Amino acid sequence: MKLAVATIQMPSELAEVGANIARADGLLAEARRQGAALAVLPELFNTGYGPHSRLGAYAEPADGPTIRHLSGRSRLWRMGIAAGFAERDGRDLFNSLALCLPDGAVHVYRKRNLVFWERFRFRPGRSSPMVATPWGRVGLAICADMIYRRVWDEFRGRIDLAVIAAAWPDFACRLRDRKHWLLGHVGPMAAEIPAKVAGDLGVPVIFANQCGPTTTTIPVLGLALVERIADTFAGRSSISEGRAGPYLVAGTGPEMLLSEVTLPEPRRPRPCRFTSPSVVEAT
Repeated sequence: MKLAVATIQMPSELAEVGANIARADGLLAEARRQGAALAVLPELFNTGYGPHSRLGAYAEPADGPTIRHLSGRSRLWRMGIAAGFAERDGRDLFNSLALCLPDGAVHVYRKRNLVFWERFRFRPGRSSPMVATPWGRVGLAICADMIYRRVWDEFRGRIDLAVIAAAWPDFACRLRDRKHWLLGHVGPMAAEIPAKVAGDLGVPVIFANQCGPTTTTIPVLGLALVERIADTFAGRSSISEGRAGPYLVAGTGPEMLLSEVTLPEPRRPRPCRFTSPSVVEAT
């Protein structure tokens, strides 16, 4: 089964929800015009990513304005849309990924593996991130989730496609053009891990990352000391086919990739032949 997919690499301004949604809307429309059946937006695309104090004020429930808008687009355009957003559930905040399907269904996964400042803003999710769709079983992950082997071991043999939304930083000071002394090697891994996952699991992986400037906050000595660097998001969004298929990777600026990936055919019941001696085969 062939599926046309798009990964959208875009910048998101902190707390500029209306502008971020408008920017994404135009890119989704272009993905649809080019024939995408599934498009993926980055982590926290609507609020922007960062430890700003107003994050809670812009968080929305899973049936809030952002997801209602995306679900409407999904139904109208007959295109699946996956997008990261800041979710509010009562008094709790979650770093979440919504998968909107053309039939109106919306599935929400909450990031389980929180890093750095996220631990002080969000609660970790608990639910299984596998979704049944018209194209097959989709596994969902958000950014740092993808570095944990246990995440992919849970998916092994149980999904037909993986979707990852991210706000993965480059861990390099953009003012001095210098990699971070400890984590500078992590930025390029944004291009490496999705391809390795696709090869390991043998399923296509769609990875959508943010791009543009950011400030990365890194704990240095427990909670007593933090380091802040004028960073950029790593970009390098990608579409990986699987063990033997093509691999497309973006640069570090705004970009959209579109490609066809191959999914397993839907499983159908296999006919069984009678072997009982009491059954006489017709001639």
